Amino acid sequence: MIIVPSDEVESAKRAEAQAAPKVVNVQSDDPPPSYSPLSQTVAQPPPPPFPVQPGIKPSNFVSISRNNGSVKDRWFLDPGLMIPTSQLLPLPAGETEDRRKNLNIESRNGEIVADVTLAQYNPNREINALDRKRAIIHVKSYNGGITTKVHTPHSPRLPFYLDVLAYNGAVHIYLPRTFHGLLAIKTWNGSTKFSAEASTEITTFSDIDKVHRCFIGDFSEWQDQESWTGDEVTIEAKHGSVKVLYDDEVHDTTKSKGFFGRFFGL
Repeated sequence: MIIVPSDEVESAKRAEAQAAPKVVNVQSDDPPPSYSPLSQTVAQPPPPPFPVQPGIKPSNFVSISRNNGSVKDRWFLDPGLMIPTSQLLPLPAGETEDRRKNLNIESRNGEIVADVTLAQYNPNREINALDRKRAIIHVKSYNGGITTKVHTPHSPRLPFYLDVLAYNGAVHIYLPRTFHGLLAIKTWNGSTKFSAEASTEITTFSDIDKVHRCFIGDFSEWQDQESWTGDEVTIEAKHGSVKVLYDDEVHDTTKSKGFFGRFFGL
């Protein structure tokens, strides 16, 4: 048996301790980085494009009249388009040049289906036709229903005044989403209805003596004005109902209707 001196044992232990790797504990006051799931960026849809009327040239101061027959057509109406004076019809008695109708449609025996798109307003064009404050559209039928759709650009435009008169037949009016103005609807023998979407934007002023007066949009700008010069629609139906919708809505005509349903537009 070999006995190792104690001083050699202690020397060997010190050598092992010096050769062993040293562990250093580093403490930091900074919190560990936080991790969160990647956020998803949802692209907003672009605004609806301006309605285009392919193959239709701009027109202005148009007058259409039918004694026996319907009127069904589309117009791209530019209230600033100059028309030669020789091609303008004489004004009716009591009507001034600033009230000349940009579009006038009449039918004695036949329905009217008018699809109207207003052109963009360009204030840089120095022409007399743009001196007027509103585009004027007049539609009248003696025996036949009236369907009128109005489309407008999303950029600056002239306000429009739509005047509709139907003696015997239902009236369907499709207004653009940009419509902001006054409505006056008179029904002698029929009802007045608004689509669900249009109803949410309506403020009713009165509904007395068969006349419904209301406003689509915010009318606060009109409170201190004597007369309204923005968008405006007047409708009178002698024997027929009236319905007002937006121009991108679809009117359900698939339901079976009897004679009175077809006549009054029910």
